[in-house]
Amino acid sequence: MRIRCFWAGVLCLAGIHAFGMVSGAEEAPSLEQVYVNMPEVSVYGKGIGEDVAEAWLGKDKLEFVGSTSFAESGEPVYYYVLLDVSNSMPEAYFDEIKQSIRNFEGTLKPDDRMALYTFGEQVELRLAEEHVPEDTQAALDAIDNVDNKTLLFEAISMAADRADQVPTEVCRRRVLVVISDGEDFTVGKTVAQEAQENLRRKGIPAYACAIKDTARENINNFGEFARTSGGQLMIFGKEEAGSFLDAFVQDMDAAEVMEFQAASNAASNSLETFTIRTGANQTFTRDVLVSRHKEDHTAPTILYTKKVADNQVRLEFSEPVRGAGAAGAYMVTRADEEGSSDIVAVTGVSVDTGNPNEVVLTFAGELKPGKYTVACTNIFDLSMESNTVEGTAGFEVEEPTPVLEAVEPTTAEKLLAVLKKWFWVPLLALAGAVAAVAAVAARKKREREVTPFERLEEPDAKPAASVPAVSLELEEDDDCTRRLFDYPETGLRSYRLEFFDMDNPEQVYQANVEERITLGRSRECMVCIPDNRTMSGCHCEIVLQDGKMILRDMGSKNGTFLDENPNRVTEAELKAGSIIRMGSARLKVQIREIKG
Repeated sequence: MRIRCFWAGVLCLAGIHAFGMVSGAEEAPSLEQVYVNMPEVSVYGKGIGEDVAEAWLGKDKLEFVGSTSFAESGEPVYYYVLLDVSNSMPEAYFDEIKQSIRNFEGTLKPDDRMALYTFGEQVELRLAEEHVPEDTQAALDAIDNVDNKTLLFEAISMAADRADQVPTEVCRRRVLVVISDGEDFTVGKTVAQEAQENLRRKGIPAYACAIKDTARENINNFGEFARTSGGQLMIFGKEEAGSFLDAFVQDMDAAEVMEFQAASNAASNSLETFTIRTGANQTFTRDVLVSRHKEDHTAPTILYTKKVADNQVRLEFSEPVRGAGAAGAYMVTRADEEGSSDIVAVTGVSVDTGNPNEVVLTFAGELKPGKYTVACTNIFDLSMESNTVEGTAGFEVEEPTPVLEAVEPTTAEKLLAVLKKWFWVPLLALAGAVAAVAAVAARKKREREVTPFERLEEPDAKPAASVPAVSLELEEDDDCTRRLFDYPETGLRSYRLEFFDMDNPEQVYQANVEERITLGRSRECMVCIPDNRTMSGCHCEIVLQDGKMILRDMGSKNGTFLDENPNRVTEAELKAGSIIRMGSARLKVQIREIKG
């Protein structure tokens, strides 16, 4: 049975405003923006900070420092509002949208800023970041929607370029707010990809504000563009056109800031993938250009040295270094009590697999007594500055304690030692014998003085009642379960797949078993889950192949996973009871026979 998505009821809800289609409690976890200033990595998102399991930047694992709400961070936001002034924007919306922009500027925090662009036949910067409310009023009064063309993607790229020029010490979080009917997202896909790449390299999200009175395809493409960049989609009708931005700043403040720390300040000057995994095994990724770094002039040092074998010494550096695996990078000298010193050659170096900051130095022979000093050359930290190891470390090998030779005792000495050790044994035996004799004598005396009682006959013992044996024979379990396609001749004609939502047990999706079943957010899918923003339009499919059900990923952004396997599924066999994970959605699969 093909599941259909009915959007009309959702879009007609009154009071839709920024992110109003999903309440704060129901909104899916999301990753908006990643700011990198190596070794510091700051991440803006929602619903992730309290459940961070691990995070990576490229191949390097990051240390999670902590998270806080964006409102408490005190950081500002620079908003770049892009308004469509083409004549495809309905007149009933346009004046109200301009009023909404005026209201929006009134909700900004003291350090927030707003710039305004219009795009139609040309892209114009109407308001720079620094202006007064009177400037806003004059600029909006001069704007009208009469243009025949829409240079939407050019406007996005120009606004992103300007936002990227804001010094990071002034503002790290910069976002685009694009107000349009979304037509260009359908007809200008090639240019859209170029604009998306520009946003990706600059790490700037775009929030899409789409009017309700436009084609569904326009809205879908507009929303997909926004979500890919890290933003979200908002849809508003003409009744909300004058107020749809009123809660936008409040929603931005509801985000969280997660702080991570890398091992060094090394910046690759290339795009790397930031990956975060939660305790619920949800994975979120965002590509980020790693081009900024903080200066690091702290030199690494040797924390300690310790002799671990006759010819081996372990030492640990204060931070990750490179060049530590070369034997020639170490100079080890020994000083004895007479004041002479010599160089002890290092013949081998092994790096600890558990702690790469630790190495073990191996020498040709046993280390002689004396005081040793270890110095390093050509060993650097991993920073952009390549700081060399500073200082030395020492350890001492003491003179061995002399061992006295044992002298074999004589026979008389051995006998005397035995007597000294065990002399109390015969005394104890003698005392025990005396006590036993005394006890026997006392007992006989009591027997003579005491008249014994009459001994009674013992009653006949009654036989115990017999208990019938209980049979514990268990019936053999007859497993009558049949595989779906084992017995086609039995008359089973068709089957139905039932998908149980693990996070909403009352929600069950059904689909007849056909040669191909598609799952995703798009209404074209047989199993459609429209409200889950972590799913792709066509996320995955189930196909029949040689009597088996095969699960295949369809190039989804967040991947398809099966049961508890942490690896993405490209193609895998699907069985009854399996759990399919698509983004944050979890569906348990059951098979039902359709009788009749």
